[in-house]
Parts: sequence; C-alpha cells; structure tokens
Amino acid sequence: MRSGHKARATFEHLLIGQAVTGLVKGQSKGVTLVSIEGQTVAMRLPLPVATGDTLKLNFAGHMPQPVFLLDTPEATQSNAPQLSQTARMLSEIMQRVPERTLPTLTPLTPMLDRATTAPSELAMALRTALVRSGLFYESHLANWAVGQDSLDGLMQEPQNRMMAGPARAESASALTSLLAAAAPQPDANSPGQLADARAANPMHTLLTQQLQVLESPQFVWRGELWPGQMLEWQVKQDTEADTPQERAAPAASDAETGWESRLKLTLPNLGTVTVDIKLDAQQAFNIRLVPERAGARTLLQQNQSRLVERFAMAGCSLHSVTVQNDGDA
Repeated sequence: MRSGHKARATFEHLLIGQAVTGLVKGQSKGVTLVSIEGQTVAMRLPLPVATGDTLKLNFAGHMPQPVFLLDTPEATQSNAPQLSQTARMLSEIMQRVPERTLPTLTPLTPMLDRATTAPSELAMALRTALVRSGLFYESHLANWAVGQDSLDGLMQEPQNRMMAGPARAESASALTSLLAAAAPQPDANSPGQLADARAANPMHTLLTQQLQVLESPQFVWRGELWPGQMLEWQVKQDTEADTPQERAAPAASDAETGWESRLKLTLPNLGTVTVDIKLDAQQAFNIRLVPERAGARTLLQQNQSRLVERFAMAGCSLHSVTVQNDGDA
C-alpha cells in the first residue's frame, strides 16, 4: 500500500519494519484514506474496514513513495516486512535526492539541426525529446514486446546509447543494467567516495531521474532547440486539489489529469518570453505569454488573434489567451 508522494518528507525518519498506527478516516471507490502521524494517505486494503478503525502497519520503505504493509492478525514476527536488495537500493537512492530537486535533462546536441517555424516540426521535436528521454524506457520496452513500439525508437533512448555491444537490444530488462550501474563498489568506509562515484555515473543519474518522475510527474529540459537557440522547457502534472481527500487520492489516469507546460526562450524580435500552457482534464487550453520587454507585449497582443485562429484550425479547444508584463506574472 503506497501513500501519496507529498507524504515522503513526513515519513523520512521511519525505519524499515518500524510499526506505526493508522486511523481510517473514510473510503471512496475502493480507496481507504488513512491518517498516519498526521498525514492522510490513500491505500487499497485487502480487508474491509470502517471509518474510525485503527490499523497496525509496518513501514516498508521509500520506493520511491512511502510504502506500508498491513499487520493482519495472522502475521507473525517471521513475517516482518523484508525488502529485496533492489528495493532497498531504490529506497536508498531516493533518500539521497534533495527534496526540491527536479529531474533535469541537459542533452549535448540540439533538438533540431536547423531553425524552423513549422509548428508540426517543432511539436514533433518536443515530443521526441520527451518520449525518447529515457525517463519512460521500461514502459516503452514493454510496449515493444507486444508490438506497440519500434526497435529503432528504443535504440534512440539513453539506456541503449550508453550500453555498448549488440546485446543491448536483446536485454530482458534495462532496469537490471541501471541498477548494476547505480551500485559501484568503492571502499565501504568512504561514503563520500560512494556519492562521488554515483554522481559521476550517467546511468545512476538517469535512474534517479526516473524515480523522481515516478514520485512526482514533472521534469525540466534545458538545452538548444536548434544551434544557438536556447530553450528551457518544464512539464508537470497538475496536482492542485481542492480537498485533503483529493490531495491524498492516487493519481488519476492521463485522460482525467491536467498538465502544465512552461517554455522560456529568447527570440530576436521579442526578447525573452515565457509561455505558460495549461491543458485541463477536459482537454482545453489556457495560455499565458509573459515577455520581459515592455514593447513585446504590444506586438504579442496585436497578433493574439492569429494564435486563436491556429488553435481553431487545429481543432483544439482554447479557453483563454493572455499577455502579461513580466512584473505582473
């Protein structure tokens, strides 16, 4: 049973196997809301419970979200939670990640080899940068196994580019390779040496980023859109909720979830512009343009109708488009 990602900091002090008590606060659609040390978490329990019941739980680690095991009457001391070496490694990696760090991709080469103003070309470049970033490799590997992804596409991802030799395309599980790369064996009495070795390992960095995205769906891409044109692009799931129950509930499916995208780039005529794009659960867009130059605001407002027309031509639902000064954002 896993708790919401926001509860991670609350349970950092818990030891694996440590007993805790939970209070059932309510149930909804098969999900039970349980209060543990003042934090409400969502669980799927194997046994029926009622509001007000007290649960005996055992902390099972950070993998990467806090995990608890229900202590049933049939459980004995010999059945205390035991984590595999892999699970312990994943938990230990996430414990080392700074709380406010976002997974940041910094590719060495531009997205495109030349400048373009074609929306379809730009959209495909952004999509490819995200899809083939390596953050979702295991999912793509599973899709490839059932014919839903291409081998050429898989070979573009860092896991295969970093692994040399013909056997890389035949690997049954890239996660095994990642874990092997993430666990160098320096002197056990030198924790600093261990941290340095892991930090220098690109596979360990990628694994850490994958765990971060799993815990909190967001990432930053920072690099060249084409040679000489820098871009900072942030994508994150809209996790804002109105009630504690909504904040504690498990993540909804992609079709029921809103997403936010922010692009920041410097253009020849407009200067630095930040573009905030929100896609809500009904697949409607809200766009905010924030130029740093005062004169750029007028130019963007004059051409705002063209953006609206392009969205309509593409069949997209657009709720609003606003242009703000940098100081008003």
